[in-house]
Amino acid sequence: SVVIYLKPMNKDTKKGILFILTAAFIYSTMPVLIRTLGSSGIPPVSQVFLRYISAFISACVYFFVVAKQKFVFPSKNLYLLLFATIFGYGMTNLFYTIGILNTQVSNALFIFFTFAIIAPILGFIFLKEKVNTFNIVAIFLSFIALFLLFQPNSLSTWKIGGFFAFLSAISQASYIIARKRLKNYSASFMMLANTFLGVLFVGILSMIFEYRFYQGAITRLSVNTWTTTILFGVINFLAWLAMTKGFEYFKASSASIILLSELIFGVIFAFFIFHEIPTYLTLVGGGLIVAASALVILKGEN
Repeated sequence: SVVIYLKPMNKDTKKGILFILTAAFIYSTMPVLIRTLGSSGIPPVSQVFLRYISAFISACVYFFVVAKQKFVFPSKNLYLLLFATIFGYGMTNLFYTIGILNTQVSNALFIFFTFAIIAPILGFIFLKEKVNTFNIVAIFLSFIALFLLFQPNSLSTWKIGGFFAFLSAISQASYIIARKRLKNYSASFMMLANTFLGVLFVGILSMIFEYRFYQGAITRLSVNTWTTTILFGVINFLAWLAMTKGFEYFKASSASIILLSELIFGVIFAFFIFHEIPTYLTLVGGGLIVAASALVILKGEN
């Protein structure tokens, strides 16, 4: 007989799991909100820009009121911080939004969630993170689960949406790695920096590429659309805050796999809200994600 000894979870591990699962739960609502704002007449770059304004206000309230911190200009790892905030945060949401709006949601999500495969590879290269047998098995199970859940169709249908979904996967994985390098910065500071530079950088892009939207179309948005945009920004902030705090307790390779639980929440939402009955392949894919997450939590190098 073979006996497998499971490592007991300490307090930090439990905190990390809670934060990452919270982020995954919030993330699962985003594809629907992106499509909702897109159908309301907000072009993709401006949609992200307007969401970021709400997210930045939320970050300010959290940083100065809730966390009661004083802003100190960063003196260490400044270039890495700029990379993480502009490319890892700002561009991830932009690429993701464009991907969702320009290809089938199933294809965009399949490509985006490959960040769970990319992050461990980058972690091994740049962070020298050890990847034991259980981590490798979890990555393999995750990849199979993605195929079963989304069943991506032919490459010819991916087009521009698939390209941007892949860029969002790379930028998401890059943020995970950069965040581990920037572990001396608190989650509240990271979110303040993320949202501020997100507003600045994406705002400039929206004024350049979608200037016509600000010449009249923005004034015709309904109250419901503005309310959805503001709430989306708050949700965006909360998801990234929870994810950023979760990375403080887990290795990049482990955290990225646990984030795949977002897909399970998505299936549950589809069942209760849209009455979509999951197929056997969906159930098997969800089961594989649970198995992969359990492996990295209990047996992975965290």
